[in-house]
This record gives sequence, C-alpha cells and structure tokens, in this order.
Amino acid sequence: MDIIKSTREAFATPVQAVGGIVGKQRQTLPILSNILINKIGTRVEFTATDIDIEIKTFADIGAEGPDISVTVDAAKLQSLISALNHGSEVVLAQNSPSDSTVELKQGKSTFRLNTLPADEFPNREESEFKQTLIIASNQLRHLMQLVHFSMAQQDIRYFLNGMLLAIEGNTIRVVTTDGHRLAYCEAQLEQALEEPVQCIVPRRTVLELLRLIPDSEENLTVEISDTEIRVSWGNITLSSKLVEGKFPDYNRVIPTNNNNIFVLKRELLIGALKRTAILANAKLRGVKWTLTANALTVQSTNSDQEEAKDVLDIDYNGIDIEIGFNLLYLQDVLNNLRSEEVQFALQSNTGAMLVTMPDNNSFKYVVMPMRT
Repeated sequence: MDIIKSTREAFATPVQAVGGIVGKQRQTLPILSNILINKIGTRVEFTATDIDIEIKTFADIGAEGPDISVTVDAAKLQSLISALNHGSEVVLAQNSPSDSTVELKQGKSTFRLNTLPADEFPNREESEFKQTLIIASNQLRHLMQLVHFSMAQQDIRYFLNGMLLAIEGNTIRVVTTDGHRLAYCEAQLEQALEEPVQCIVPRRTVLELLRLIPDSEENLTVEISDTEIRVSWGNITLSSKLVEGKFPDYNRVIPTNNNNIFVLKRELLIGALKRTAILANAKLRGVKWTLTANALTVQSTNSDQEEAKDVLDIDYNGIDIEIGFNLLYLQDVLNNLRSEEVQFALQSNTGAMLVTMPDNNSFKYVVMPMRT
C-alpha cells in the first residue's frame, strides 16, 4: 500500500527539516536514528527526536488509502531522496502493516529500507507552558546569530553549554559565554511579557533553530515552561529541554571603563587577521595587537620563527597598548557582525576588550586577552 506520493522536492523538504537532529550524537536507542512517518489521510506528519530535542512537521503528500505509521532510518532516507531525479513522482510504500520494510520508488528505481515498530518511537510528554512570546523570525534569528559562536562546547560547567534567554517587559536579551569571551545582544519586542522570563537554551537547540527558522518577517511562537521551550512557525514545531542551572552574572563581565577607543572598517580587519593567521602558531592561534598613535599593528609568529605583521591606520589618541588575543575569537565576531564598522574599547595591556557597533548599544562582545 502506498504511504506517500509526491514530487521529490515535496518529500525532501519535511525529511530535511526533521532529520537535522538525527545522527549528531551516538544514539542509545536504535529507533532514535529513525524518522517517524505518520500518515493520516493525505496529511503526513514527520517526527525526529534525540530525547532532548524533538522536531515535528507535516506535508499534504499522503497517498489514498488507510492511515499508517512507520519509522525509517533518517540518514539513508535523506541520502536516497537527495540522489533521486528532480521532478518525477516519488512513492513510499509498504506491502502490508506487518511488513518490516518499506520501498522508495521513482520510475524504474526501487530501494528497500528496513523499519522499526512505530509504537516504539518515544512520545514526548506535553509541558505546561507558562509564557508565550510572539516574535518575528528574522528578529530572533538576528539575536541568535550574534551570540551563538560564544557558547561553550561540552564544558563541565553545563550551564555554559547554551544561550541565556532573558525577557523583561518588552526587552529580550540573549547571552552566551565559554569563560574566555562573552556575547550579548538585545532587542525590543512589540508586545511586553507580563512576567520576566529567564532560561538557558541548549547549544544544539540554538544551532538547530539557526538552521531551520527563516530569515523573514514571519512571526513565530515561543512557549516556555520550567523545563522546556517550544518554538513554532509555519508547519514546523521544535521542542527542547532547557539546561538546568544558573547562568553567570554577565553584567559583571562587561567592561564599563574601557576608555581607549578606536573604530575600524570590519572588512579591513578581517583581511589583516586572515593574513596574519597564516603564520600564527597552529596550536595557540594567538595574535598580538599593538596600539600606538593612529596605528594598529597586528602581528603573529610561529614555532619556526616566522612572523606576519600588518599595520592599519586608525583614528586613535589613547595610551600605547600591547595585548594578545585568540585569533578565532576575533574572527568569529567579525564574521557574524554585519555592520560596516566595528568599535573596540580597551583599558590596559591586561584587561578584557569590549567590541561593539558604533552608536549601537544593542550588541556587546567581551574577549579576554591571552599571552602571545
């Protein structure tokens, strides 16, 4: 019996939407490597989960016939659909409800895939969501884009492996830190929340949202409970557990008295860092900045005693400063900002540097110095 009849493109879209979280980590249960395909009439629901995150979507691509549920290996299904020809009709079929395989067919091509029982697929318990936020998709995407690169990865301080989401009144703030740098961004909402909200969204959830949510003015709904967050837009719903713990007080980290300030064209500095990175120490990835009157010298050296030096003209009349930074931390922020110019503020040879956009206090990036 046929389960799905559609074009390759209509089938690929929902499979790609939910398949992103499958196979990213070693699965303890074999069925977590599968996508649940649930046909109800002509509506076909697709679900994938790794227990912590669940993504659901649907498409009206069901074939005529009885309702049916199957689970299919996500990686194999995605790869096969991607390899099929464009335009021609694609059919997913099962000989009988007791059959442990399905067939994917297009023209004279047939592929038989194993299945696992649909009733073994984990069911996510519904949370009691206490707060609901309506926000433009491109606004949330912009906030996450400007901070996601500073999240920790597998830090034993588990509360750093994610993004702080804080909403107070009509102000939304997102903050990330890995202990060596911190990124902060805020925006104003059209509608204020009645009660303040603060939660930590897991790293993988943030990255999955950045992969999925469109860069458009389409509204999406964010629902938050004590333990879970759910984001819905169009025909996609992503649910995720929250990270337990208390996020560090970011206000204590952001410098307030860095008075040695200069502004640079973002692309100019990206070019200088790209050139000096070629001869930087491959392990330490350090770069030295030397600030003198109206000049920034960017230098790097390596264990072979090779050296790169790039001098940039700047409008600067502060004190002379010699300080080192991790190249990757600087490149991360410059590659994610979209402003033409970037402002840098330092206090001394040893203090943290504050990176902002000129005449814009909505974004702040703090990077700690390193020895070079």
